[in-house]
Amino acid sequence: MRSGEILGLIWRDGVALPSDGGHRNFEALFGQILPVRTAALLAGKGCPHPLAMSDELELAPALPLGDVLVEELPLDLPYGTMVLFLPEWETDMSLLLGGAVGETFQLMINLACVPMERETDALYLLAHAAVRRVAVLAAQGYPVDPGAFNLGLAGCLQRHWAGSSGAQIMDPTLFAREDFLWQPSLTHYLARLDPGFTAPDPRIISADLLGVSDQPLQLPEWTSRMEAVMRAVLGAPEREPAPVHSGLAARFNLQ
Repeated sequence: MRSGEILGLIWRDGVALPSDGGHRNFEALFGQILPVRTAALLAGKGCPHPLAMSDELELAPALPLGDVLVEELPLDLPYGTMVLFLPEWETDMSLLLGGAVGETFQLMINLACVPMERETDALYLLAHAAVRRVAVLAAQGYPVDPGAFNLGLAGCLQRHWAGSSGAQIMDPTLFAREDFLWQPSLTHYLARLDPGFTAPDPRIISADLLGVSDQPLQLPEWTSRMEAVMRAVLGAPEREPAPVHSGLAARFNLQ
């Protein structure tokens, strides 16, 4: 989504803080899956599916997303927060969670500079780890439906893998199945889509892959830790550490 479209989403269609119980609990449940500091907002008809963005995303020169949001909403948004836009018309929280987690993985891969030739492997591994994590949470009594979560994740990955690739999906129902990640047709499709895809064995993928912290982390720190994990798992070479970003601890709404 282009910067102008994001501004239109905020200024024309409107965004709002969650008000009902289900949406208010979304951030807490999301945090049980991915330990990254998150602000979830409801968006209008211009938001067809969950969107994950950094608060530092520049929508115009010197105009970061976070600053726009604190001007528009009664919201204090600490620096290093990931912003999730959720379509207000969707009420299935598990479906939204699946889509939001998938979008977050794509954001992380882009920010972390995972080697391009390993991106498909990385997303495949992360998706399996998330599905396993949600299954554990459901067994522990958390209010999440693993089947609906999987379908939300499937919709997100379909947009990413099949949206503009041109590679034909032999099984047109693949991404409409709760067990899509385990289908041989998915690995065959990804191998045609990306010659570098190695089809990791799902049986060896652990939910612990996502457990990089016991507390929510700022987006840059979470991204850095996840990058280190993915490079270790994928056998990719380590990067030189990036300079530490400095800034104020929080951004305040002074209205």
